[in-house]
Amino acid sequence: MSTLIKKELRENFKLALIGLALFTFMLAMDYHSSALFYANLALGGGWNADNAQPMISNSTAATGLFCSIFAAVLGWLQIHNERHRDLWAFLIHRPMSRTKIFVAKTVAGLSLYLVCAGLPLLGFIIMVGLPGHLAAPFDWAMVLPATSFFLSGIVYYFAGMLTSLRQARWFASRGLGLGAAILVSVALGNATDFSRAFVVVLVGSAILATAAWGSFLSSGYYSGQPVWGRRALASSLMLGCVVVVGLVAILFMSMLPRENQNRTWFRYQITKDGNIFKVTHATGKPGEITELNGTPLKDSKTGHPITQTDFDRLAAPESGVQPQFRDPAKAQLHYGSYQDVSHYFTLWQQTFDTLWYWRPNGRLWAYDIASRRFLGSLGPDGFAPGASTGAARFNQPVRLTDASQPVRTLTTDHAVYQLDLDHHAAKLFFEATNSDRIGGAVDVSSRGYGWDYTIVVTKDFIHLLTSDGKLVWQTPYAPGYPAYYYAQVSFLEPSTRFALTLYPSNQEDSTNHLPLHVAWLAAGQGVLTNLDLPLVQPAWTQPWGKCLTGLAMPPVSIFVMKWFEGLTLARLLSVVKLSWPPVIVSLIAAVVCAVAGWWLGRRYHFTVAARLKWAVFHLLTGLPGFLGFLCVQEWPAREPCPNCKKPRLVDREKCEYCGADFAPPPKNGTEIFESDSAATARSTPAVALRE
Repeated sequence: MSTLIKKELRENFKLALIGLALFTFMLAMDYHSSALFYANLALGGGWNADNAQPMISNSTAATGLFCSIFAAVLGWLQIHNERHRDLWAFLIHRPMSRTKIFVAKTVAGLSLYLVCAGLPLLGFIIMVGLPGHLAAPFDWAMVLPATSFFLSGIVYYFAGMLTSLRQARWFASRGLGLGAAILVSVALGNATDFSRAFVVVLVGSAILATAAWGSFLSSGYYSGQPVWGRRALASSLMLGCVVVVGLVAILFMSMLPRENQNRTWFRYQITKDGNIFKVTHATGKPGEITELNGTPLKDSKTGHPITQTDFDRLAAPESGVQPQFRDPAKAQLHYGSYQDVSHYFTLWQQTFDTLWYWRPNGRLWAYDIASRRFLGSLGPDGFAPGASTGAARFNQPVRLTDASQPVRTLTTDHAVYQLDLDHHAAKLFFEATNSDRIGGAVDVSSRGYGWDYTIVVTKDFIHLLTSDGKLVWQTPYAPGYPAYYYAQVSFLEPSTRFALTLYPSNQEDSTNHLPLHVAWLAAGQGVLTNLDLPLVQPAWTQPWGKCLTGLAMPPVSIFVMKWFEGLTLARLLSVVKLSWPPVIVSLIAAVVCAVAGWWLGRRYHFTVAARLKWAVFHLLTGLPGFLGFLCVQEWPAREPCPNCKKPRLVDREKCEYCGADFAPPPKNGTEIFESDSAATARSTPAVALRE
């Protein structure tokens, strides 16, 4: 076996060198982009978290792209270079089993892949992790996203081998193994943690490796494979058909007329004078602005219905908070998917020479832009030279994209702190009373610059504070969270008047739609008046899209996907309830496919046990499983039996209906066989002589 491994290493060494150089160049460019980012910061340029730490986003995309292509090409070439019939026969008739030959090829191919893809990635990790190279936090957990895509190359390696081994047409089912690998990559991109991603890679590698092994034993044919090889091949083709059916469904939906092209929806808008209007939108049409009684709003100068541009000038500035009341016992948990930057840090603010990151331990980490080294951390208890932790912690800040919302404060569970980053200090800005919990706070600039107000939402109250911490007004958070998930403040004229809008958490399947709650307030006076408005938006559904989604979705996939997303059983049942249309279509398609598979099994004389197994397979996998069943089988031709006249399979010696042999071929005068009488005459003297 060692000789065969050396032979495989020698033959594929050039491809490995090309892959090593290409991947090294890709990662070097990612590191160079980060270096340019920090040089730009020193000159006062903009910033974002993706450029600050390339280990999470940029390298993950580069690793996934390179590993999938390189591994698939490597696995395909290892088989393709020996597909010549004489060379293939010479290879498999060595004095060793085909399984050992397959193992030798796999050991050599995976060794080349691990070295050529692993060494550049390891060097990149070392460069990113060394202090002084990047002014951004680095944890070894940040390596996991790139590691998962690096391991997915093993799946693509066996997919490439399977594609090269199968005796099928290129334009038909030969490349479906690559579709299964693509589905694994899609699953990895949606994984919430590394453990689930690792399970996906492990299962995908096991299925495709077993399918490639079985196809190697049978020279690419389905018949002659061991049981587990046939099962793995059917599963891999089914996964590939999921991708194909999904792409066909997307293409078909893109050609259909959009159901929502004539749909209308509306919103409410408060103007600076405190009046509220209804703005109705229709696809492809300008918005229609009316009063609440339906009277069109007219321009006072022209007398015509007001345009959207003119109405926007009358709209009041507004800012809102979506509170999040976290469980204190889970305060130390990370946020978001393990592939998201926010899972590890949030790039919160930049001062003249320092970058400040919020970390899941609840402190702000400071990095010097020039030296790119860690300076210390700031928490509610003050600044410390190290990454110290304590009971007091800042909650995760909200990512703001609106320039009118300045960043001055951070919250804890029971207080709001004003930060002075230039002096590395934090002072108490607001404190909740009576153990009331803070769900969120946002700093507001009603003029488009500076810091005018801060909106603080607690479990019981909504507060509006000035920039120096003075209370403007306070009102009960009623209706409260979670029935009303978003609080929005509109700043009216004169500046002592405000409007508070609470948005309900209406669900699409809910029959009890809560109204929009609006309250008008004045500084020092509280609530002046209230108003509830209906807020029932049309459901943005597309029946054709849901039906096609159900066809592409195996019935078992909804449970697999929801487990993959980490949902609880109660949440899973609610998701299934929301997804009833595609689930029903998927189940109906599975039943139809099971019936069609049973009929085909009878037509081609499968055993009852084989038909039952395929029926269970079709019920679990639906239309993709049935297409995989059609692709995996080698369907023989059928000819009329000369005895019973029924269509019989040509790959059987006797008719499966009457047991008759095939009829001898008709004579055309070119036969070289002598007749029975001549053979008998020549044999007579020999018989007499023996007597």
